[in-house]
Amino acid sequence: MWDEVLGHQQNKEFLQKLLQPGSRPHALLFYGMGGIGKKMLALHFAKTFLCTGQGACPCGLCESCRLMDIANNSFAHPDFYLLTAEEAGKDIKIEQVKEMAKQAAFAPVLSGHKVCIIDDAGQMTAEAANSLLKLLEEPPPGWLFILITQQAERLLPTVLSRVIRLRFEAPGAEAVQQILSAHGVTQNAKVLANIAGGSPGRALSYKEAGIFDLRREALALLQDLPLKSPFGYIAAQGWGEKYDRAAALLLTEQLVYLLRDVLLVQSGAAGMVYNTDITVALGVLAQSMPLHTARQSVNAAQEAWQNINKNVSAKNVLEALVLKLDLLRKE
Repeated sequence: MWDEVLGHQQNKEFLQKLLQPGSRPHALLFYGMGGIGKKMLALHFAKTFLCTGQGACPCGLCESCRLMDIANNSFAHPDFYLLTAEEAGKDIKIEQVKEMAKQAAFAPVLSGHKVCIIDDAGQMTAEAANSLLKLLEEPPPGWLFILITQQAERLLPTVLSRVIRLRFEAPGAEAVQQILSAHGVTQNAKVLANIAGGSPGRALSYKEAGIFDLRREALALLQDLPLKSPFGYIAAQGWGEKYDRAAALLLTEQLVYLLRDVLLVQSGAAGMVYNTDITVALGVLAQSMPLHTARQSVNAAQEAWQNINKNVSAKNVLEALVLKLDLLRKE
């Protein structure tokens, strides 16, 4: 069941048991690294749980199944509630939780239950979390809550005490490549999986963002160091105008990964590098860059990523990073 989501067999078996009549928990927590299928499995479980068809569920034919259109991200089911932040990267607000709580006054319309999925539940404000806690302490009849987060510890201890936790492990390298292949990614799938940290969802988003072009620019910078004219180089690249915050984060992230790989090669652990398709280039960098410079450069790139993530001007951070890396190579 739920073959659309690869792996996580133990969690699937537990969820299948919840489909049977009888006592069941009123709140679940799906936690684990991002992009490995937590939300997708939650959606497919919700569709199955709410199905009103006869025989195998989800039947795909009943009105309930029709209104849970996962493929098109369309959820018009009156007994289903998806709570997410209003904007990507923002917190879930107390007003949103209160709006959801209003639905507690209404009985299920199509199915015998209601399902509420709270995506990225760790991003709730303190007020929103406390408002949710009241619902979990006195759950509305027939409601099932599914909280999703990457880090369980970001939730209030009182919330954690009222949910059944399901940990989602990262899929193996072969499974990730299988998922990427199913989405039409065949070229450099292994490398893509590596730099995405084993997260299929992240790997697919990287592909859409043109991650290999960004890596090529990051590698070119490292190869060009030290620079004859740092300010001329910065002006020629035009990164400040070319990249928004999201792209700048990915660019600095690739610098971190490349420099990490250089350190691995210098340490005699070339077999552990992320970027397995450019080992020759990594070897050349490892020979030309002193070990202490590589270490300091990794720290500089990580600090740049953190600053951009804190909404410091991407243009200013990237320009400062180029100057810092150049100085380190000239020491």
